[in-house]
Formats: sequence, C-alpha cells, structure tokens
Amino acid sequence: MRKVILYTAISIDGFIAREDGNIDWLPPLNNENNDDYEYNSFYENIDVTLIGRKTYQQILTFPGHFPYRDKKNYVFSHEKQK
Repeated sequence: MRKVILYTAISIDGFIAREDGNIDWLPPLNNENNDDYEYNSFYENIDVTLIGRKTYQQILTFPGHFPYRDKKNYVFSHEKQK
C-alpha cells in the first residue's frame, strides 16, 4: 500500500484559488527570501502527482514546459472526457 501525502497552497480561509480561478495571492517562487516552503524537498521524494482538472488546465497555461513531466500524473475530474 502506498502513502498519500498532500502538499498544497491554501489560503487561511481554506481556498486554493479565487472564485474566478485566479491564484495571484500565492507568493512567487522567486520571493525575496528564496523560500520554497520545502517544496523541492517534497518533490524529490515523490513519483506520482494527483491533480484536479482545473489545476491541471491552469498549469498548462504557465510558461515553459510541464513541471511534472518526470512524474506519473493522474488528473481527476467529474467532467466527461472529450
């Protein structure tokens, strides 16, 4: 049996994004303290990601390559696949 570990950025009131899907409240990765909030350490120790459809679609809009291409990825949705 595998262990599931949740790593997510959540606002103090329990939201991952604004109602319109915007994540502008998240601190940039290149913040003034160069703090990655232990993300790199976490990422080095996983081999699978579980991603919601909306998060996945948002990641696809980011510049550059898909950030999890070296992991096995599962995208969850209640929408029918087109």
